[in-house]
Amino acid sequence: MTQGACPSCGASVEFTVGSAQVVVCGHCQTMVARTGVDLESHGRVARVVETDSPLRLGLEGRVNSSAYQIVGHLQKDHGAGPWDEWYVEMADGRTGWLSESEGAFHLLFDAGVEEGLELDALHPGDRLRLRNRPLVIEERGHGRVVAAEGQLPSDVDSSQDAYYVDATGPRGLFVTLDFGTRDRDPEVFLGQRLELSQLGIPANDLRPRVRKATLQQARCTQCNGPLELRAPDQTMRVACPYCGALLDVSKGKLSFLKLLQKPDLPADLSLGMKGTLDGVEWILIGYQERSCVVEGTRYPWLEYLLYHPTRGFTWLMESNGHWVFLKPLAAGDADVVPQSSAYYEGRRYKAFQSVTAVTDAVVGEFYWQVFQGETAHATEYVAPPYSVNEDATDNEVTYTHGEYLTPEQVQAAFKLKEPLPEPRGISPSQPNTRRKKLMETLVWTGIWVVALLALSAFLHARALNAQVLDMLVQVPPGASSGTPATMHFSEPFEITRAGNVRVEVAVANALDNAWVGVQGDLVNQQTQDVVSFYEEISYYHGRDSDGSWSEGGNQGSVFLSTVPAGKYVLRTTTSYDPNLGLQVANRGGIGYRVRLTHDTVNESWLVIALVLLLLAPGLSLIGSTGFETERWKESNLQ
Repeated sequence: MTQGACPSCGASVEFTVGSAQVVVCGHCQTMVARTGVDLESHGRVARVVETDSPLRLGLEGRVNSSAYQIVGHLQKDHGAGPWDEWYVEMADGRTGWLSESEGAFHLLFDAGVEEGLELDALHPGDRLRLRNRPLVIEERGHGRVVAAEGQLPSDVDSSQDAYYVDATGPRGLFVTLDFGTRDRDPEVFLGQRLELSQLGIPANDLRPRVRKATLQQARCTQCNGPLELRAPDQTMRVACPYCGALLDVSKGKLSFLKLLQKPDLPADLSLGMKGTLDGVEWILIGYQERSCVVEGTRYPWLEYLLYHPTRGFTWLMESNGHWVFLKPLAAGDADVVPQSSAYYEGRRYKAFQSVTAVTDAVVGEFYWQVFQGETAHATEYVAPPYSVNEDATDNEVTYTHGEYLTPEQVQAAFKLKEPLPEPRGISPSQPNTRRKKLMETLVWTGIWVVALLALSAFLHARALNAQVLDMLVQVPPGASSGTPATMHFSEPFEITRAGNVRVEVAVANALDNAWVGVQGDLVNQQTQDVVSFYEEISYYHGRDSDGSWSEGGNQGSVFLSTVPAGKYVLRTTTSYDPNLGLQVANRGGIGYRVRLTHDTVNESWLVIALVLLLLAPGLSLIGSTGFETERWKESNLQ
């Protein structure tokens, strides 16, 4: 540790960090540098201004089981308000930087210089591999140091505008490429994104957030309407809900910028409303109307900005009654094939649309310098009910992960008394409820099919399937069709139990453009009851303008329903096509075979049941497919 007196005012200064080369005098803001054993003045730097940061010099915390202490503080600005960067010393002797951005923190460590990397070659949305790590560039910007306090690793020059590139990688990896005033060979800082709760700082040690009291109950400079700012320490611009005036807040007071067009779409949620989503109570601080034009048609939607003191900002989007809850997503966590597909958390998202989104109107507070006419290239990838959304400008690309919400879910989240409007059309990430019904129908159909097959197997096992008669019938050559001369009687046979009977008739001689009909009668020898059947066999063929054709065959079958048990005789009477008369005379008559099988399973009932069962999933499939067809009709990337 080095102690001494400030060369400018004589106040005591000390160096406690071995790597610190400069300490800012707490009395006169002189940058005191140590050169060997001597201390010398390197000019003055402005005093830090109060911001919304919960951190302060001297705080101690623990990240990934490593203790650290905040020993230095820089404030930087790129013209839109300052942000804070904290110099930290780890218990193991390493030093790093803890930066803040829109409620998120990034702990970074120096990883040396990357030679050959050029600033002009890096653009938001680009993918690169650095130190064997896949990265996606999220932001390219610049800023200069405007204030400092505590111990620092080097001098600061408030006149220099330094350039940087921020990129993210998988599993929370965050990388800053600090080009300084150079255009190549940046210093590389590797680290991770953290939430406030992950900094390991006791809640009682955190600095109370500064509240800009003058802004909490401010009035519009144009119409004098009351403006209740709900996040005054984070807000940079506010759009008056009464007159549409856009006001700048970055300097700690309201200053008029311009009058804006009011939104055309009616807002279903109001400023100041609180709603619970993702287990957190958010407050609605602003909303904007955005739109895109596709094939000459304008498509507008509303985006509601939600704020939570520790979770930062998030979005709730509404379009045609469809709602999507959007949470910030590090670009490096999603593997994107531009305008084709995206992969996130093991799920594939299909590219749906790519448009130029324009900000048409704004109301309420915003954490960036929003303006009417602001444009961004928006691309959406969907895996209903989820989506990955990319918004890209020349200097920044942001990703969000969306989850589709029904109007009923939004109504419950914000405790609305009146129901929200019903959705119109189909949203890109709207879940296909018809597909869910299809899957349920398929499950039940599968259960019933198994049950039917089991029943069929049971019936097959129980059936006797006994052949009780196999008889050859020969009609004499001179017999006339349908006369007693064609009648034939079988030997007696027995049916041992009540059951069906399958009759099979096969003509011995090949038919040629003719028919043969068999009238059969099963005569019960005890009761004289008769069970009758008729089976006609035919075969026709020929040629027409469409070519050769044929129909029929030389055999057929018929099922007799339940036949009582008993002893029977089969009586057959044969009729035939008159054209067969000459054939009968020439061939020695007509011959055919009759087989009777008792108690066999008739599979027709199973076929009919299966067909009826398949109607339900078939209709569900048509509905589900139709839903997807309607969805993808709106895509401009497929």
